[in-house]
Amino acid sequence: MIGRRTVVWVGVCVVVGILLLGGLASGTGRPAPRLTASASPLSVSVSVAPQTVSEGSQFTVTATVQGGAGPFSYNWNILPNNCPNPGNISSWTCSIDNSGQYSVGVSVTNPVGASGIGQASVTVTGNGGNGNGNGNGGGSNNNNSNGFNLSGLGPIMTYALIAGITAFALLVALTVGVIMIAVTLSRRLPRQPRHGVVCASCHATAPPGSKFCPACAAPLPPSQ
Repeated sequence: MIGRRTVVWVGVCVVVGILLLGGLASGTGRPAPRLTASASPLSVSVSVAPQTVSEGSQFTVTATVQGGAGPFSYNWNILPNNCPNPGNISSWTCSIDNSGQYSVGVSVTNPVGASGIGQASVTVTGNGGNGNGNGNGGGSNNNNSNGFNLSGLGPIMTYALIAGITAFALLVALTVGVIMIAVTLSRRLPRQPRHGVVCASCHATAPPGSKFCPACAAPLPPSQ
């Protein structure tokens, strides 16, 4: 008869054999990870449209990944102060109120550990700049297009000043001419005689004791 000890050893050997066979089967059936193709660096490009905008106008930032297997995770780690973190998305929009040049950057990873980074910039111009955004770009001057521009009044003010000076000179000349004509006419008009002495040439009287008749600018006749 088989002893009890022999039965126990046979059972232990069978159990150990089963465990070993199961471990080998599970190890050989698991597919090996393909690290070479999936873990290669990702090619990430970031685009901004439009790349130049005016203050307060919206622009769109988009990250594009080439190579590697998804799904991809997006970490926007470089953002302007005015733009909140968009989270795990590939495209988002924002607007900036202050002019300047701003950078945006993203880090992209996939489930097998491949990663890549991308970066771009956006230029924000003032309201009077030639931005390509939704705002209406003005000229290259620094004056606000909605304000009062004094530079356009320069030629008008110059012409008005010249016209005013010319009109004042004509008025002065006309006044002087009228005065001179009045004085000349007053000298040529005959004067009324003041006394009884009569001038022979114009029959006008002259002051007593005078030898010259101022009324007709002629000497008095000799006394009788």
